[in-house]
Order: sequence, then structure tokens, then C-alpha cells
Amino acid sequence: MAIISSYPTITPTSSDLVLVVDTSEDGNPTKTATVGSINASATAPDIQVATKTITNAQLLTLGTVPVEILPAVNGYVYEIIGIVTKQNNTGQLNETYNWTASGKGVFYGLDFDSNQHRLEIPTAQLPSGGSLNTGTAFVGVPIEGTFKTGVSLRLSTKLSVNPSVTAGQSPNATWKINITYRSIQAS
Repeated sequence: MAIISSYPTITPTSSDLVLVVDTSEDGNPTKTATVGSINASATAPDIQVATKTITNAQLLTLGTVPVEILPAVNGYVYEIIGIVTKQNNTGQLNETYNWTASGKGVFYGLDFDSNQHRLEIPTAQLPSGGSLNTGTAFVGVPIEGTFKTGVSLRLSTKLSVNPSVTAGQSPNATWKINITYRSIQAS
């Protein structure tokens, strides 16, 4: 093996590998890890991202049949850190979902409570279902509040009402949800 000073100094990238000793196994074998994985475990080991695509059928019943984004875990709460949503509208021109009576789209736990930690999405950012596909993403910010232990994180409408559709129309969209969260053990 060469003398350490004979190796050039570089600025590492996230995909570069480093040698580590795995002390969790007998014999402490030498293994590799990426710089990115080491950085993630040191700076934010409990922050995770989940991705869910909401189908057209789920959008049409979103108020009465909430969509589970994260399953319930006994003894834990979900802290929503942020969300990015993007809709893909593939319906016909001027055919849209009408979200007016539904209220805003809301991420929540067991039931909707105005004092609960949640994230509300403005009605204008809910999928339209028409032919316009802007390709823009919406970034949502969570609302402070109380947490409920051991409940799933679900998406529904604020007033638990499905979007309406004008007779004879068939709007069509999918809605991709990327949610950044922490799972915290309740004391």
C-alpha cells in the first residue's frame, strides 16, 4: 500500500466510495459506502421521502375515500416536512373536475381537525383533469398543530366531498405526490 500522502486530494462527490469497517458483523469486515449515504446518516437519518401517484379513479372519490400515503405505525407520529405535487392532465379541452364544494386537498391522520398538524393544498393547485398539462409542480408547506399517534397519513378533501364533474364530461388526470416526512416515536 502506498504512503497516504502520495494520493491526490479531491473534492468528493456523493457517489464516491469510502472504506468502512462493519462492526456489526463478526470479524469486522471491510466494506464500501458512498459519501452520500454517510452524509445522509449524519445530517438527517430519520428524514424520508415517499412518492405516491393518485389515479383518476382515486381523484373522483377523494372526498369520500381518502388515499393512504403512509401506513399507520403504532407508537409513532408523522411529521410532515414538505410536499411537492405535480399533476398530469390528459382529459379533453374544457373538461375539468370542480373542486369548489370539496374545499382544499388535505393531508391528515385519522380525522380532519383544524388543530392537527397537516398540509392543505389550495383548490387552484388540485388536478384540473382537462387537456392543459402545464408540467409545473406545487410546493406545499405544512401547518403546525397537534399530532395523533399510530394513524396513517392520508389525502382527502377538507370538506370530505368528492369533486363534481359536469354531465357528459370525463376529465382525466393523475397526481404525483412527493412527501418529505419524519416518523417520530411518541413519548
